[in-house]
Amino acid sequence: MKEFKKIKKFFSPLAKSRINGTSLDNDAALLELSSLKNLVVTTDTLVEKIHFGLTDNHYLIAKKLMRINLSDLAAMGSSPLAYFLNLALPKKVTDQWLGRFTLGLKEDQKKYNVFLAGGDTVATTGPIVLSLTAFGSNQKGLYHKRSGAKEGDFIFVSGTVGDSALGLVSIKKELKIPKKDREFLIQKYFLPEPRISLGEKLLSIASSAIDVSDGLAQDINHICMSSGIGAQLFFSKLPISSSAKLLLKNYPKFKKKILNGGDDYEIVFTASSELEKKIETLSKKTRIKITKIGVMTRAKRFKILDHQNHEIKIKHLGYQHYLFLC
Repeated sequence: MKEFKKIKKFFSPLAKSRINGTSLDNDAALLELSSLKNLVVTTDTLVEKIHFGLTDNHYLIAKKLMRINLSDLAAMGSSPLAYFLNLALPKKVTDQWLGRFTLGLKEDQKKYNVFLAGGDTVATTGPIVLSLTAFGSNQKGLYHKRSGAKEGDFIFVSGTVGDSALGLVSIKKELKIPKKDREFLIQKYFLPEPRISLGEKLLSIASSAIDVSDGLAQDINHICMSSGIGAQLFFSKLPISSSAKLLLKNYPKFKKKILNGGDDYEIVFTASSELEKKIETLSKKTRIKITKIGVMTRAKRFKILDHQNHEIKIKHLGYQHYLFLC
């Protein structure tokens, strides 16, 4: 059974509550606390040997753990408040490791104006497990959801896509590209930039939104499934960095990583075609690249088209977790 079918069958029934406004079908939970504010909650976990290695820079691991959670809040149009941290640590984790790890958290706490509000640490004989739960807030009734896209809405994405996935490829393989381009891609893998301010500014514009974590194709498909309609994505319109273009020129076999690699943590959103000029103005004001990459369609099918409008077939739209809820 696929991940989202498992979630719907086993976990969605547990999420029904008078204060839960979104069930399990968005980037974060939304709890209606008062007549004015919602509490927005999300959580993510990183596991050694799956998401990182012991020799990886633990300072950067901490920052990534923080930022992937804040990206979920951004996708809901929420302002971050605080976080809980749960750590399962084996004996091999030294005070020096923890010192670098907490320095990464400290720097990003200051950058994003959040603080540690609690958590738990346990000993384990298994791999390191790092889990962070982030809390944010927004005005009641104002939040992004995946289910609001309508036929004819354009699809937009912030920043560039594919850099992180190609950064991971660069870590694992000896690729012949200039050092500065390799370092750029690797940094995009370890240091995503959650689009918190943009998420808030899109509240009056976007009909649906999601952050690009599992892969651009997979996450657009989430919008399609939640909204009950289809989409056409134009590969030739995708914003790809110069470093990624250079790598793909030398290694074209990695081209589909742009579509299904994941870990970009940009915001992909839909909006009425009438708001395109407003989005262009927003892009200029925020100095964040926003690119139109597709359109929502009536047919309940997601198609990826090349520059000649021929369909691009890919076996896997993106990363499938086993049983992650957010």
